[in-house]
Amino acid sequence: MNDSRSDLRTGLVGVEGAGVRTLIGSLSGSPLPALEGERVWEDSTVVLTGFRPENADLSGLDLVVLVVSAAQGVPAQLAATWQAAAERGLPGLIAVTHIDDAAVDLEEIAAMCRRVLTDGGEIFLPWLPILDDDESVCGFINLLSEEIVEWSDGGPVIHQSEQRHQELIEEARSELCESIMLAVDDDALFTAYMAGAPVDGEVIESHMIEQMSRGLRHPILGVGLRPHLLGVGLVLDTIIGVERHRRP
Repeated sequence: MNDSRSDLRTGLVGVEGAGVRTLIGSLSGSPLPALEGERVWEDSTVVLTGFRPENADLSGLDLVVLVVSAAQGVPAQLAATWQAAAERGLPGLIAVTHIDDAAVDLEEIAAMCRRVLTDGGEIFLPWLPILDDDESVCGFINLLSEEIVEWSDGGPVIHQSEQRHQELIEEARSELCESIMLAVDDDALFTAYMAGAPVDGEVIESHMIEQMSRGLRHPILGVGLRPHLLGVGLVLDTIIGVERHRRP
């Protein structure tokens, strides 16, 4: 193993039926469910361990992923784990599984998460889902870059959003950018933004990830557990991005 490669210890916590084992298998690049696994992603090794809420061991972890099934909603048992992670200052994200089983309203699930998981930072949707002709989720729009990652042709395929997507993302993107900029430490950047100066999406995204690394912001990411692995790469990218801001 390359000595410069860092290990990112990630705990996945979910109740029975949420898909923790299947997600760990998918994140590890394996078709088999598992409670432990790892995946080399870019220059890091993501080490994955699954837990039930009642026996979640957060010691030694770099990041916590709450696994929530779109079919089950947000179990109250996850609140204690979320609170413990917040007390430790651990960054966290929420992976919503089974979005490939039916049309799923991730915004509704985000609202449920905010009601149940009241400790820690802001819970938000950085990627809006897009639907296929049969109303199933086939991809996501990055609200900051306005890029689409789509799996309808076996993907992932990345392309720029089109005019027909603008109405979908305009209001959500504006709200996300404003909430990020309100929490930045750069006074000059904040003043310029509030004065109406254009700010590059990559700059805003960098601040968003930095805020995630400090536990001030927690993203919700939708994932499918079928063979096409809808959204799995987005989860790994998010884990790597958050940890790059935490480590020197």
